[in-house]
Amino acid sequence: MVGLVCALNQSYAVNQDFIGEWNIEINQVTGGKRIQNGSLSIDYKNNEYIAHVQGGPIRIIINGQDIEMAIDDWTGASMPFERYYKGTFNDGILEGKFGPETPITNKQKELCEKIPLGCPHPEGTWKAERHNILPSHSNTSEAIDLTGRWSLAGRGMRRWTMDMTEVAKKWNEDFDVELDLPRQRCVSSGLVNNFGSAPEIFQDENKITMIFSSEVRRIYLDDRVPPEFSDWYPLGFSSGHWEDGALIVETSNLMPSVRGFMGSPVSGDARITERYELDEKGMLHAHMTLHDPQNYQKPPVSSAIWKRVKDTTVVFPLLCDPDSFYRQLHDEGNFEKYIERAHRRY
Repeated sequence: MVGLVCALNQSYAVNQDFIGEWNIEINQVTGGKRIQNGSLSIDYKNNEYIAHVQGGPIRIIINGQDIEMAIDDWTGASMPFERYYKGTFNDGILEGKFGPETPITNKQKELCEKIPLGCPHPEGTWKAERHNILPSHSNTSEAIDLTGRWSLAGRGMRRWTMDMTEVAKKWNEDFDVELDLPRQRCVSSGLVNNFGSAPEIFQDENKITMIFSSEVRRIYLDDRVPPEFSDWYPLGFSSGHWEDGALIVETSNLMPSVRGFMGSPVSGDARITERYELDEKGMLHAHMTLHDPQNYQKPPVSSAIWKRVKDTTVVFPLLCDPDSFYRQLHDEGNFEKYIERAHRRY
């Protein structure tokens, strides 16, 4: 697993062809077929290349027109692993193949064939192009209609490692997923952790309402603001506006939480920006950036693609009874330990 930015360079002359912001897409053909995309940022500082994917640091080597990268993820069994990328720069595009960094054994190959989602050695191809915002399909301030039911069509690249501050690393070291994860006790895991779940959307000129299973989120499009002494909330307070055919959303008043089961923290001073835009096929591209300087040196990024579907099925809210969580703590003799960790919860 990538534990820190490790940038190695075999040439003293920086290659400006690689510097900048890229949209990267992977086409995984073994270990569970899937297509994922994300943001790749490459910079050159203090005589070395430094790169991030989705805001998380990666290992990178650039030599002439060749590039190698190691980018971490986690399997369906929640185990971290790395995809090792090799490619070249050609005619403004980066592309190549990825797989395990070293050859795998026959036993490992058999595991990937039997349990694709649990495979820590997937293979496939990748491609990166310069970052461009989708072309606008409406006037600057004109609203686009997002009403309807949506389903997940594509998920952005996942990252285990983020560019955390020392404060966040220290907090994370003591994280216990069984005792500290909010969802274990039927408490919302928050906006960041929910991102990517496809919503049902209702829209009028003053607000957009998104329903995610049992949670309801309101994005206000008028001049409403939260009260001066407003509390924290798992989904925060969101206001939005239309810009170049896209919905831009700013969210504050977030209850402190974690990004996921790895325990990466989100502070009460965090701010989230989102961009939602339709492409020419009617697919809704969603992008989220977490601005939390207390915990992250570079903002984590999440992305997803949704497609509109017919609303023909019955949907029930997610049921969750915390009694089973507390009963298990009691039966395993961990209830006192849970109480002693009250400072880890909000």
